[in-house]
Amino acid sequence: MGGLRVVVVLGLVIGLAGCALLDARSQLARMGGACVISGTVGPDSEAVEPETPGVYVVAVFREPARGGAVPELVDHVVRARGGNWFFALEPGRYSVLAFRDEDGDRAHPAGAPVQYVAGGEGMDCGPGGRLTGIDIRVRGDDRLTHAIYLPDSRTRQDAADDDGPMSLGRVTAYGEVVHLDDPRFDAEVARGSQWRPLDFVMDGYAGVYFLEPYDPARTPVLFVHGMNGSPRDFAGLLEVLDRERYQPWFYYYASGLPLQSSAAHLVQIIEELEVRHEMTQLPVVAHSMGGLIARGFLRERERTGVGAEIPLMIALSTPWAGHERAQQGVDRSPVVIPVWRDMALGSEYLGGLFADSKLEATELHLLFSYQRGETGARSTADGVVSLASMLHPPAQREAASIYGVPTTHSGILSHPLALDRVEGLLAEPVAP
Repeated sequence: MGGLRVVVVLGLVIGLAGCALLDARSQLARMGGACVISGTVGPDSEAVEPETPGVYVVAVFREPARGGAVPELVDHVVRARGGNWFFALEPGRYSVLAFRDEDGDRAHPAGAPVQYVAGGEGMDCGPGGRLTGIDIRVRGDDRLTHAIYLPDSRTRQDAADDDGPMSLGRVTAYGEVVHLDDPRFDAEVARGSQWRPLDFVMDGYAGVYFLEPYDPARTPVLFVHGMNGSPRDFAGLLEVLDRERYQPWFYYYASGLPLQSSAAHLVQIIEELEVRHEMTQLPVVAHSMGGLIARGFLRERERTGVGAEIPLMIALSTPWAGHERAQQGVDRSPVVIPVWRDMALGSEYLGGLFADSKLEATELHLLFSYQRGETGARSTADGVVSLASMLHPPAQREAASIYGVPTTHSGILSHPLALDRVEGLLAEPVAP
């Protein structure tokens, strides 16, 4: 379960079952027809001091069909100190605004200061529309014509219970409490997310899940699974997790989506959860490709300098340099799943993970597996990933520790040495 699968990658290289290819082609065409609105939000340096209380809220509304009606709130993004934001929506006509929620009550009354995009006029975003590069400097030049009330919490059910326009935020889980036996985490669902990523998202599977209601007395630990994996892959690690000190959170994502898209999605989810729960720390444990998403998540947070401290990231068998088979898939498959491009050796996404400066605020700990198994590919160290990729020099240079485990790629999730190592790292205090 979890991680890159040689059999899957070989399948995409030498020819997939016809239905899988047709599914993938259809999915990509539908994904290309979505509307995306994105940009940045932040203070106006002359109008807002850095210590001004409150968080930034960017909200998108569907324009009413008849004049004079109140626009319908479709989705929103919360950014503590500003930064990137995006909405993925069904095509339509939308308006966008931003404001500071200074009281933290998630309400903004009519007449309160806001910053409208395009003067509050609706913007057409048709199939495949990309309204990008929208930079919102929140000066409070405008006044809100209608009150806004954001939900105290939201889960995927909110979208299922109304007939509003579809958006990524409406079908994302923001801390939904589940059990690892939930059928959403079944192996066939996880595997299908590579070939049918849009269905995975639209069915409400993607997001961050809890195993119990949030407890302010315990520190969350964020777990990020690998390709074709699910939160269920971490069952072994949960057995050694100190549940008196920690509470597990799981990011569940579609394996076929671009890694940058998954990282950006995770940033927006976690920032809203941080604002809601006022948490202060969030260690990260990631397996295989999940480490690449987690690293992109950390880099985005470093750029904005917001949110809870992430004292350490534990990466289990992560292919930091990518995978040789991914490039073969890009070169030979009649249908190319977006994630394959990011997983190819030398991809732009991989090249940016260790670019510029080291992530000073987070200790990186590398665990790698080196037992191929009877069915593993000879070019790999653990049956799936090469040693050269797991021990990519930029990752080694930044790592606070490197630890080898004599097991397979998926076996590292349950091997006693790996479990003991992760338990020990989470037990150690991290220097500020």
